[in-house]
Amino acid sequence: MTLSKHSDTAAFDILVVGYGPSGATFANLMARRGYRVAVIDQATEIYDKPRAITADQEVMRIFQELGLAEEIAATTSPHPGTDFVGIDGQVIKRFYPAPPPHLLAWEPTWMFVQPELEATLRRGLEAQAGVQVFLGHEFTGCKQDAEGVEATFRRLSDGVEIGLTGHYLVGADGGRSAVRRRMDASIEDLAFDEWWMVVDAWLRGPIDLPARCVQYCRPSRPGTYIVGPDNLRRWEIKLLPGETPEDFATDEAVLAVLSEFVNTTPLELCRTAIYRFHALVVDTWRQGRLFLMGDAAHQMPPFLGQGLCAGIRDAINLAWKIDGVEQLGYTTTLLDSYEVERKKHVRTVVEHAKSFGLIIGELDAQSALERDRRLAEELATGKAITVRQKFIPPLEAGFIGRLPDGSLAPGAGELFVQPWVLEGGVERRLDDLLAPGFMMVSARPAALEGLTNAQLAQWQRIGGSQLLVAQDDHEARSPDVLVVRERDGLLAEQLRALQAQVLLVRPDRYVFAAARTDEELTALLDQLERGLFAIVDAGLEAQASAA
Repeated sequence: MTLSKHSDTAAFDILVVGYGPSGATFANLMARRGYRVAVIDQATEIYDKPRAITADQEVMRIFQELGLAEEIAATTSPHPGTDFVGIDGQVIKRFYPAPPPHLLAWEPTWMFVQPELEATLRRGLEAQAGVQVFLGHEFTGCKQDAEGVEATFRRLSDGVEIGLTGHYLVGADGGRSAVRRRMDASIEDLAFDEWWMVVDAWLRGPIDLPARCVQYCRPSRPGTYIVGPDNLRRWEIKLLPGETPEDFATDEAVLAVLSEFVNTTPLELCRTAIYRFHALVVDTWRQGRLFLMGDAAHQMPPFLGQGLCAGIRDAINLAWKIDGVEQLGYTTTLLDSYEVERKKHVRTVVEHAKSFGLIIGELDAQSALERDRRLAEELATGKAITVRQKFIPPLEAGFIGRLPDGSLAPGAGELFVQPWVLEGGVERRLDDLLAPGFMMVSARPAALEGLTNAQLAQWQRIGGSQLLVAQDDHEARSPDVLVVRERDGLLAEQLRALQAQVLLVRPDRYVFAAARTDEELTALLDQLERGLFAIVDAGLEAQASAA
């Protein structure tokens, strides 16, 4: 594959600025698709202390696409759930992972140590051809044209400047993103600004600690206790009015405030950091061939454990779209949907995280008593939402199916489930059997066998495959149809709940739309093809007419 038009020997297809989890995931996704990828980062090695500590099933599914999920999962632990406790120590809210069967075949929420995760992602990237990593290099600027991007970087060890070219440049370089500054992108402030101290510690002896994570919603000192994997534990402690980060510059000061939550004697401090928790979403995520993702595009308080997850979702969303444009001839305007989809989605998640932070961090005693009463009543009456996954929305905008009146089509934007299926007498996760690209899914053999030649031609142009969820030992009439039998009925239930004959599923495993009738399927296939190709085709027709 040769996309770059430049003759410079340091030419790549994709330039990724930032080698944290988002950048490393995106680089892996593109390298596995055959692109020449350069990754550039200021640091010379992985930061060796925990930072992000929680992720979810969708993230592990994406790591599964990279062939790294099993290795990553081996060092993680399931999230035990979170209890919110009020002023008197009573449980006022529960926030637990979804119960089995797991919709994506992975733990709904899991705990990890970030340096271990990053090391695995980097090993995965190093195993791919066409990848070069530039550590200890600082992004200094770039320019772009219709052919690609030319970027400059300064080697921090000696100040030497190097130039790299690529077809696209992605800024995954964190909250202080230099790429974002180059784009001069403005930031929407969602009005959350608090100082919190994060203390990571290793358990070095017997200690009485809760089995679950705890949100201490007490106005005298709000705090969070997190059960990490193995013997890692974390406390997040809100700074009170009048306190400053400088007040906690020594281990003695840190241990003094930590002792309000736990007996510190059996603890060995691993890391102490004071953060200004923000709720921010960048306004512009794409500028021509430049893109932002991860903390460069959004920042959120940690109370949902979704910061890293959001960045990994950015990576898969952009990866399949760039690949479709370059390999299948999809219109370049599809790339605009990256910002449309991800910004609306992440903004909703940030708002949820902010609302949880306001519950936890209430400092007024009277308001806290009223909060305790209200939340306890909601919990007792069953009105409270207690499952974490219900706070993660579907896609609500962008490249998803719509009805003639402009409203979303059934199922549009939902995550496609990943059941355990039987293959050759062995249980496997469904995605391991699937081809990349779009997918047409049904539990009715006639729905796939009855496709017209025109529909099959459309589907071939789109680059899609077909999947039949069989109720018996059905054999497909076409070698292009994969037939599976699932273990827990998750896929059949998704089809039933949507009353769908057929699901059209995007390469990132989000549902484009559910078709309930043959007529709906015809309309949705036309809509999908127009969305992916119409603008390109119009241009080709105009060129042909001019000739």
